[in-house]
Amino acid sequence: MARLIDDGKIQRIKEATIELVVQNGYGGAAISSIAHRAGVAEGYLYRFYASKHALVTELLYSKVAQIIERLELLLNSYTSTKEIIFQLIGQFFEMATKAPEEIKFIHVLMHDYSFQVSVEQRLQIKVLCDKVIRLGIASGEVNSLTSPEEAYGIVVIYPIEFINLRMKGFFGISEWTDDDQKRVTEFSINALK
Repeated sequence: MARLIDDGKIQRIKEATIELVVQNGYGGAAISSIAHRAGVAEGYLYRFYASKHALVTELLYSKVAQIIERLELLLNSYTSTKEIIFQLIGQFFEMATKAPEEIKFIHVLMHDYSFQVSVEQRLQIKVLCDKVIRLGIASGEVNSLTSPEEAYGIVVIYPIEFINLRMKGFFGISEWTDDDQKRVTEFSINALK
């Protein structure tokens, strides 16, 4: 007889994992701590995830998939590179406001060499960056020498780093405004020119 999956428990496992990875890093987020915080037995967690690495990898892939889906939607909805970038960066600021642990989680894993996005996701990201670049070249908003790697670094990595510095209060400022989103967008678009 198959056991029923308790979606609430699975969600608590995911939330506990994100929280503990943010607080303690990947190495400090023990399976026992994740299970305890989620209110489940370790055995229950292992029924769905072969290892902590598998659990964290699945969470990373799902967060990256959200970014990919958003960029695809923006490319189908807007014809201005600047507007696409503004909206994408807006998503990062919104995530940081509504679900700060999620953007912190992405930031932590961006800097952990144990994790990479999947090959399929990297290919999707490259294709989408190429589309943004082509659109921007056609409108005069992007330099024709811009590479997908540069576009990704400027449009995704830089805004997440900016938000992280604000969240940490690195320069004594821990809040952001709509003007910050506009300035980060301007900086990014100018860097692509």
